[in-house]
Amino acid sequence: MLYLIGLGLSQKDISLKGLQALKTADKIYIERYTLPISQEYVSFLESETQKKIVELKRRDLEDQRKATIADAANSTVAILVPGDPLVATTHHIILEAARELGIEMATYHAPSIFSVAIGESGLDIYKFGPTTTIPFWSAKYKPTSFIDVIKRNLENNQHTLVLLDVDPVEGKTMSSGDAIALLEKADERKGKGTITDKRKILIICEAGTAEQEILYTNMADTKIEKAQRRLEGKRTCLIIPAELSFAEEELVSAFKI
Repeated sequence: MLYLIGLGLSQKDISLKGLQALKTADKIYIERYTLPISQEYVSFLESETQKKIVELKRRDLEDQRKATIADAANSTVAILVPGDPLVATTHHIILEAARELGIEMATYHAPSIFSVAIGESGLDIYKFGPTTTIPFWSAKYKPTSFIDVIKRNLENNQHTLVLLDVDPVEGKTMSSGDAIALLEKADERKGKGTITDKRKILIICEAGTAEQEILYTNMADTKIEKAQRRLEGKRTCLIIPAELSFAEEELVSAFKI
């Protein structure tokens, strides 16, 4: 038996059904490369189950996925996943591998950044276009496709949820300051004129946790030192809103700085 169990965005977001399934597992794995999960949360789960949780690397769930889940043919294996296991496509290949190996499987869902960030923003979920991610840039890798997604959504009067990359070495998400700087650099390279100082932006920090904070401002104000200090060191995602309805404007006004 193979379980894919969502951990949500903060400690104890795991569902009761997920926790009950976890307690039956012979082996428990966790991946923390798609979103950092605190050691405190891991320790809580180990205390609840009285079992050791082993961390997996990306290659274990991608290149070596069949070897990783092979024991589930004769025992119960659980894989813990940040957020919701199946919101992104990353973990569908694990279920596909399980089907090919004839392994029985079940998934237990939990809150994800998609549902929490959009829900908490006050914006209409039906007005969102495709989501995009801002990757870290390196000397030889400077992608700009996220600007194309934002521009296309704005032309269609659709909001854009913008996710920030996770540092593969340090395991930390990109800061909002770095993300906004990359938005501006990419926009300049593409000549889109999409990211201007007057462009409105929602910055959602520590979504789904007790430390959650949402700011609604324009690009220029994100560069103010006071705002930067307020956002420093926090897990963040962004929303680039299109034209707001009256109801949306009323709701997001609570987040203005």
